[in-house]
Amino acid sequence: MAHLEIRTFVAASPEAVWAVLADLEHQAAWMVDVRSLEIVTPEKQGVGAVMHVTSELFGLPIVKDVMAITAWEPPRRMDVEHRGQFHGSGQFLLEPTHNGTTFIWIEDFAPPLGPVGEFVFALIVRPHLRRVFARSLENMRRLAEAAALIPAA
Repeated sequence: MAHLEIRTFVAASPEAVWAVLADLEHQAAWMVDVRSLEIVTPEKQGVGAVMHVTSELFGLPIVKDVMAITAWEPPRRMDVEHRGQFHGSGQFLLEPTHNGTTFIWIEDFAPPLGPVGEFVFALIVRPHLRRVFARSLENMRRLAEAAALIPAA
């Protein structure tokens, strides 16, 4: 099983971060590798929502994923099950801190080709995804912090 975990600090409340995270239809606004995302269930949020997503890998839109929301615990946790080309799970965790939120993104999946795929993942794919996810988290941070500055009506 391949594992990737990345985290960042966001100077905004978990509620402000959750508002960006939970807007599934607009995830491409912060996830830099998402090329298309369509929610294919009547549920647009929450457990049971299913999305068809095309993502880039090394700049090519080749990853076709079906993601189902399996946990929805505002404003702390969202889990997905990957049912497309790669099978596994993803998790977004929001941990409150003294002056903001720690955003943790965890992915666990079974690469194709068994041990060979895991070796290639560790050597080439993980470092690439770590850079892509870091850019995505930076986008998330900017969006959540900007929204936190807007006074409530």
